[in-house]
Amino acid sequence: MKISQLQTRYGLGSKQSVYDRMKALQINPVSRGEISSQALDELDKLDKFLKSNPGAKIWEFPRDVESLSSGQLDKSTGQLDNFNETLQLVEAIARHFAAKQDPLANYKALEYAATHIMLLPSSKIKELTGAKPRKSQFQRGTFVFSKTTFKIGRETAWRVQMTANAFRDAMRHKTAGNTRWLDP
Repeated sequence: MKISQLQTRYGLGSKQSVYDRMKALQINPVSRGEISSQALDELDKLDKFLKSNPGAKIWEFPRDVESLSSGQLDKSTGQLDNFNETLQLVEAIARHFAAKQDPLANYKALEYAATHIMLLPSSKIKELTGAKPRKSQFQRGTFVFSKTTFKIGRETAWRVQMTANAFRDAMRHKTAGNTRWLDP
């Protein structure tokens, strides 16, 4: 199938989205501008996964380990005969564990950065929030990010703070079956 038809097939906004998917699945054209039917099948599976899991990332797509290995298994050593095949297997395992990580890990990392007055680079802010920082100050949930004049490598350093209402007072709670608030 022609790569130029994939954008329409999957309803994507740009050709780059098609190439991002191909790169993530390590799909190379078989001839100029065309992919194999096996590659098309993998892209169809990825598209189905992304549409049935709103908010899912490409790297979270569960790849079949057997489909990754076209290399031969050396029965005497139990190892794959190709470095690339081994690398793909390791990446598949890493994706599996990444998908199983603590769902609050990003929030915990941001809370840690805020309470320990740490500066984070732009790339880390994007990784933890999913949004690229653009203004001098922005807020995501209970976290406020402020641009500093410092650099971390070549990236802008950001200060992370938590809003005042980030935590409800531990001593105030709503009782079961009662709508009044208790004060200490």
